[in-house]
Amino acid sequence: MRTFLLCLALSGMPALAFAQERAHVQPAARADLLRDGVATRVQGALGVEIPAGIYVRVGMYAGAGSSTAANRGLDARADVIARFLLDPFRQRPWALSAGGGLSLRADHGSVARPFLVAVVDLEGPRMWAGFSPSVQAGLGGGVRVGIGFRRSTASLR
Repeated sequence: MRTFLLCLALSGMPALAFAQERAHVQPAARADLLRDGVATRVQGALGVEIPAGIYVRVGMYAGAGSSTAANRGLDARADVIARFLLDPFRQRPWALSAGGGLSLRADHGSVARPFLVAVVDLEGPRMWAGFSPSVQAGLGGGVRVGIGFRRSTASLR
């Protein structure tokens, strides 16, 4: 009976280890160019990517930067974007993901406004210190393009 219970307990160990790896919060940094009908904004952002299962990552970012608008000053934004990964197990060096979410943008001299966001993301292989480069394009309060670096585990994006 003890042997059976020991085998039963040990059979769940790989799943527990995998679940802990999946739940790892991943730091990230971005540089984005946002263009709407009024101005072009260049912003840097810091955030985290949180796994919400094997195929989904939820990114939360806070960013700030400058604008070409007439009332130049500091613009800021906060994004919450969920992405569906097409290659979560790193079977290919480069992989696509697509997603959407919300962005709250506060332009200099105006009230903060929410926007719906849709993005397509291309993430590269793990490089130095476990960080992977990414390129992102999307729509949300205008056109968005950016580059970023995310930390990830060796087996999952």
